[in-house]
Amino acid sequence: MSSRFDDNGGRRSNDDGIFHDINDDHGGRRDDDNSFHFSDDSFSGNHKAFKFDISDGQVTAVYELKDGSLKSKSLDDNGRKSYTVDGNDVIRTETKPFGTEITRYSDGNDDGIYFRVSEQWEVSSSSSSNGIVPKITDTISFNFTDDDDLIAVRSGEHSHGGHGADDFIFREGGHLHIDDFSAQQGDMLVFDTGLGLRSKEHLASYVSHVHHDGDDFIVNFGSDVSITLVGVQPGEISWDDVSVLS
Repeated sequence: MSSRFDDNGGRRSNDDGIFHDINDDHGGRRDDDNSFHFSDDSFSGNHKAFKFDISDGQVTAVYELKDGSLKSKSLDDNGRKSYTVDGNDVIRTETKPFGTEITRYSDGNDDGIYFRVSEQWEVSSSSSSNGIVPKITDTISFNFTDDDDLIAVRSGEHSHGGHGADDFIFREGGHLHIDDFSAQQGDMLVFDTGLGLRSKEHLASYVSHVHHDGDDFIVNFGSDVSITLVGVQPGEISWDDVSVLS
């Protein structure tokens, strides 16, 4: 159960763990040079997709699906990231000013394509964050259940909470989407960024524009950050549905 908060296609060619071309099941196309390109929206749920090269139980390369192709990502980001293999899952540990961020990726159907399934922030007593730390240390999910969930809201994802009173957790900027926010069900927008937000009034001071396009309720924080609440009418959301933790 969720806690409520106060204001303040690749296929393995053998058993070596190396994933090769992504198969056509994911809705992409194969070019004349036999390279494969995806449609970014061919993956259900509008979630970011990843691929890992794995050899002898070790992650040797990381890729993210962008603009229809797999783009290589840094394996260690100058020593700040590391990856481990746990069955069909890959776990990334990243050093943050407040401690560590632990992200789990899962390949549910053994096709070589991974999606983020959960994230947890662990605050270190020796952090270098000058006392500005996130408050939520429970595991938050990129998927939903029929219960009350803690749902991650991330750039490039379309967050969905399902049934129940869900807390949608904001931890980064970008153009963010929530597909089924419902204040009537008890859903909350929870800002736990670890960036020093002090209150709803402090958050509101960064709002540059609020509008409704006939279907969706959209809040802009300048040109680079926005929150889109899909299908929400202006009278269905208020500051009472927002919580600022850090």
